[in-house]
Amino acid sequence: MKRLSTTFAVLASIGAVLTLAAPARAQQLKSPDDIKTALRLLVQVSNDFKRQITNKNFARVPHEYMEYTEAADALRASMKDESADLKAKVEPRLKAAVSAYQKMSDMSASAKETDVDKLMAEHAKAVTAMNAVFDLFPAALRPDPNLPPPGRGGRRG
Repeated sequence: MKRLSTTFAVLASIGAVLTLAAPARAQQLKSPDDIKTALRLLVQVSNDFKRQITNKNFARVPHEYMEYTEAADALRASMKDESADLKAKVEPRLKAAVSAYQKMSDMSASAKETDVDKLMAEHAKAVTAMNAVFDLFPAALRPDPNLPPPGRGGRRG
């Protein structure tokens, strides 16, 4: 009986170590800087969407959507050497986020939808979809959506 409890304790310890090691392995990305940059681009464009809607510049929203798709493509490119498992998790969430931003673009195309509240409600849904993508990456890579984009404001050429 003592041997069984000792064996169980050893197996439990090994299981605990493996459980703790799994997230560490998952966070060892091959291109963390590129991924961080791509995630930051997604937030910047999302913030640009919000700014255009707030300013009632509805005709500009489809252009922001084009930029969002470019940022999504940048994330895909930054992940080219990452595990197939991670890519398989990211892609459906990224498609859902792009689709949510496309909905705003379609709504505002040719100023069809000029209700700021409706567009902001869609923006909130899109941000939720985008955050679902971010949840798949280590916290250190996730951008703070409240920080101003780098290079704007204080730099002179």
